[in-house]
Amino acid sequence: MKKLLCITGIALFALHSGRIPSIIVSKIVHSSRTKIMMINEKRNSRICNCQIIKILCKRPAITIFIGYVSLLILLDIFGYFSYENQSSLYNLVKNDDIVSIEGKVISAWHNVKHKKRFVLKTSTVNGKIINEKIIVNLPSVYCVSYGDIVKVEGKLKKPFSADFPSTFDYQKYLARNKIYITLDTFSFEYIKSKPSIIKKFAVIFQLDISNKIDTYLKKPCSDILKSLIIGDKSSLATDIKNTFSDSGVMHVLVVSGLHIGFIGIIVLFVLKLTGLSLKRASLLSIPFIFFYAIATGANPPALRSAIMFSCIIFSLALDREPLIYNSLALSALATLIFQPQQLFTASFQMSYGATIGIVCFYKHILRFFENIKNKPLRFICSVLSITISAQIILVPICMYYFGKISVVSLVANTVIVPLIGLVLYLGVIFYVLTFILQYAATLCSIILCIFLNFILSVTMFLGNLKFASINIAKPSITQLLLFFLFLFCIACFKNRKRIVVSGIVLILNLGYLICPMLYEKNKIFFNVYNGINITTLLVRNNSKSTLFLYNKTKYYDKYYINSFKQFILFSGIKKPNIKVAGLDKKKILYDLANFKVDVIESTGDALKEIFDFYFDDYLIHIDFHKNKLYINNTEFSLKNSSSFCFSTKRQEKKS
Repeated sequence: MKKLLCITGIALFALHSGRIPSIIVSKIVHSSRTKIMMINEKRNSRICNCQIIKILCKRPAITIFIGYVSLLILLDIFGYFSYENQSSLYNLVKNDDIVSIEGKVISAWHNVKHKKRFVLKTSTVNGKIINEKIIVNLPSVYCVSYGDIVKVEGKLKKPFSADFPSTFDYQKYLARNKIYITLDTFSFEYIKSKPSIIKKFAVIFQLDISNKIDTYLKKPCSDILKSLIIGDKSSLATDIKNTFSDSGVMHVLVVSGLHIGFIGIIVLFVLKLTGLSLKRASLLSIPFIFFYAIATGANPPALRSAIMFSCIIFSLALDREPLIYNSLALSALATLIFQPQQLFTASFQMSYGATIGIVCFYKHILRFFENIKNKPLRFICSVLSITISAQIILVPICMYYFGKISVVSLVANTVIVPLIGLVLYLGVIFYVLTFILQYAATLCSIILCIFLNFILSVTMFLGNLKFASINIAKPSITQLLLFFLFLFCIACFKNRKRIVVSGIVLILNLGYLICPMLYEKNKIFFNVYNGINITTLLVRNNSKSTLFLYNKTKYYDKYYINSFKQFILFSGIKKPNIKVAGLDKKKILYDLANFKVDVIESTGDALKEIFDFYFDDYLIHIDFHKNKLYINNTEFSLKNSSSFCFSTKRQEKKS
């Protein structure tokens, strides 16, 4: 099925790029157009409503992309991308046996909790041929580098999964990158080194840039510059990361389309100076763009942007009009052919969402500033229009994945993004000067520090404002679909149809919000979340909520408590009444300092397992030993049911 999916995607991609397939497509499209015209002749009243179909017929790449994405969504719904179906090693975790694995290190290592963590591409597992990516945790005493062929022994483990709905799921995050298993090693044996020549050179190039920056610049400027140029955030302080995130400019620290665009302009400018034509310079710039993407870690945003850049360049080289929607569809399709699960990642959705937002809304927003004649002000308005256009799509996506909105992001992006381009240009000049004139490189590093300190000062000022970011409840997928459907109606329909169709979508959205409120009236809802060490009971009725945390062991699960705090924020629970039992009082009060917490202490050495508390004048009796809950003599099972409700009106159980 994996090969079939890949071959299908490649075949679909070839339909637009190949000469012979293009003829086939043109015939198919011509026949489909003929059929559509025959239908439209019979239904003249609906001719105006077929604009979307006409566009799809004229742009087969977009049509193929939509079909391929629909296929991936269906495969995901029916469980094709589940861990059991994708990973041969996933079922070995249950055996809890020591395994022997031989494979190749395909990433640089990072220090995590006094261990070296890297990605290993397995070749054999217990003597059997298995090709799969895993994350290896290796003691720091061992030396390992990219391209090493190694043999390790240890126990396979499943990555941490989310304890609560809507919270960050590390297991799912790794699975989207085709990593399903981690390995804690007991022994390590180096066999030989066999790195890819291109990637090895890119790693050396990245390391050389990092060393040059550390030599000429001091912290934190050196850390920020490394993040901006090569995407290396390993040495960046946590408070700086949080500040960039709160101010809405975290994307500048990840090599993405912004950086690829700036580097592409530099390369084109240099190649044009050699006397090459624009077409040849454009084609020759493609290898440099991909080299930069690989040298910065080959992260998905950089590779996607490089592919998008290449699609536009090829369109120019073939004397075709570089239609942006076609280029977007082709680049996305090329990415999803080899990494289908990237479709479901926040990075993929935000990259293309921002681009689509700029393409769709930039010109319309810029019209509001068309009367401004002053060039500096017009430039600022242009940057502001780009930021607003991107945010129209990005804000709901950020709400869904991160549960917050950056209020100051418009100001921060308007000020910082132009400076990022200047810093990148100066960074390239600085690196070249380190080989030619050290004094000039030192002068350039001083100028870079001035700009970097200014960027950091602006980010710190905006990010530390009390209203810099607002935590909100995560919207559902249905709400997101309705919102994007509303934007689609605004962009595609005109005059009276735009008002009517958009109004219908707004009514549907309003109904989606009101109906749950009517359903939840006169009901008390219970949700049970079973962690490894802690069980959480959520009791809610309209705006009132009580959460009960019961620790089943003496182990204080810090990871679970952090997920619990994130769950409260993402769920939109305001002023929750939190009760905890079996947890260290000092630790829990410190970790939940922003909430009202009632600590129920254990009696002696025995952990209390029976609790009573009132909710809306109803006595709730919990027996964690028997996994039972009672309300007015109505019994519920905590073990068999993850969610249930109690009707205060009918006094009966509903499941």
